[in-house]
Amino acid sequence: MDKQIQKLKSLVDDYLHRSSTDVLKEWGKPVKTFKSSDNEIWFYSQYRWGIFKDEIAFILKKDCVADIMIGQYFFWKEYKNIFHYEGQTPEYKVIKF
Repeated sequence: MDKQIQKLKSLVDDYLHRSSTDVLKEWGKPVKTFKSSDNEIWFYSQYRWGIFKDEIAFILKKDCVADIMIGQYFFWKEYKNIFHYEGQTPEYKVIKF
């Protein structure tokens, strides 16, 4: 299993169906980027080696985490998205640009 799929699986196991308050306690306030966070989707960034960025999006419904996705960037250009599809096969899908 790809490292990023493992990372998303871990996030899904830890945060799916938890309250937005739990996310705020552990991740802090969502970042303000060109994809601005709002009441329904919160973005968090993690940098690796200065040239890679993982953008984690928590999608909220009724104050609970309904879904999570990871967008990967290389030199600020998006090159891959990893999505979680609950109850579907395959459960994790990777879209490369």
